[in-house]
Amino acid sequence: MNQNINVGDKLNLQIKRMGINGEGIGYLNRLAIFVDQALPNETVEVDITAVHENRAEANLIRIIEQSVDRRDPFCPVYQSCGGCQTQHMSYEMTLKEKREIILKSFDRYIDMKINETIIKPTIGAEHPTHYRNKASLPVQNIKGKNRFGMYARNSNQFIAIDGCPIQNEDINMILKSIIKLMNQHEMEGLDSRTKKGYVRSLVVRVSENLKEAQVSFVMLKKSNRIELVVQDLVKLHPNIKSVYEVMNTDIKKIGYFTDEMRLLYGSETIEEELNGIKYVLKPEAFFQLNTSQAHKFYMEMKRLAQLKPNEIAIDAYAGIAPVSHYIHDQAKHVYAVEIDPSACESAKLSLDQNGITNVTVLQSDFKRALSGLKEKKIDVMFFDPPRVGLGAETIELILEVKPKRIVYGSCNPSTLAKDLNSLLKTYTLVETIPVDMFPYTSLVESVSLLTLK
Repeated sequence: MNQNINVGDKLNLQIKRMGINGEGIGYLNRLAIFVDQALPNETVEVDITAVHENRAEANLIRIIEQSVDRRDPFCPVYQSCGGCQTQHMSYEMTLKEKREIILKSFDRYIDMKINETIIKPTIGAEHPTHYRNKASLPVQNIKGKNRFGMYARNSNQFIAIDGCPIQNEDINMILKSIIKLMNQHEMEGLDSRTKKGYVRSLVVRVSENLKEAQVSFVMLKKSNRIELVVQDLVKLHPNIKSVYEVMNTDIKKIGYFTDEMRLLYGSETIEEELNGIKYVLKPEAFFQLNTSQAHKFYMEMKRLAQLKPNEIAIDAYAGIAPVSHYIHDQAKHVYAVEIDPSACESAKLSLDQNGITNVTVLQSDFKRALSGLKEKKIDVMFFDPPRVGLGAETIELILEVKPKRIVYGSCNPSTLAKDLNSLLKTYTLVETIPVDMFPYTSLVESVSLLTLK
């Protein structure tokens, strides 16, 4: 326990940088103190709320010297909702701070010194609001009225909302219509006290470029009124091309989609178009939540790879294989490796529909896929793993094959840095480009190029 500071202490603090959750970080005798809602370059008065061996936490009491980058949040529930973390700062500042988070992660987890010029400025969004193309939100029945909402930061407290300023406008309108029709047809959402009701969540996805919408009702139990709600809904919103009922009866189970899905209206899929390529999307298929920034992200991966017509590539953690769709025209052949059967099916449908013949989808984990490809000479490997990163086993397999280049798409600077620390014994880091996939949140995505020494 740090002896120089105690819970309940009040002190003035200079905030030096932004943490990975959007909080401000200041220092007292080299002890990092994390302060929600404080900004770099501010002097603040804080109240210490927790003290740990290597850090402390504090609440912001007042701002003594305010940053020129402080802004009024544009969302009415920003202070309580857990969805965004950086609306209280200018967008330009968040772009700089996200690059700083990558720099700090590299300093902390990579043994060798990385030249700062390798980490480029963050690629921002032209339109940093109303960008989310998919919403998965809980529904509750409160005093006889249905509402959709969010959960408060770090809790399961439900906060009813009428719309979200970072969600696509069509999603907000469709959600409002669904709630109105549920009230009209007396189809109740979850009552958090009695655990009764029919609808527990709503998932709405829109394809921003093709303007198609897909709705999934996540149900605690079946309702004979859902067809009436859907009939009226598709009349109000003709752009809805696909509606599903998803039975998810275990209230303690996290997540939305199960194997028990029923198509209520329209087609099984909707389509989105990126870079002249059409993608076929099932409700549970992963697709980047920011359509325009996703295009920049994949274009950076393609630019960094510099594929040649005689080269073979692996697209690992492929999902519905957007990377393969982007790079296929420069490669001899691409192997898209994905373990989820639904994602593989969507990938194959999209590849067939676009007439792409030099991409093979392998429903497999990375290890088994490599074993099956051991006779092939793999020149370039593309990775876009989940937040846990690549991990030791995958890195070991990469180092056995030793592709000439690795293009690593990351959504977690800490795991990226830890993975790079292992890879940089054999590879050289050429460039890292932060891409702001989620404006007004603390999430940091990036694309890195590594070349074999």
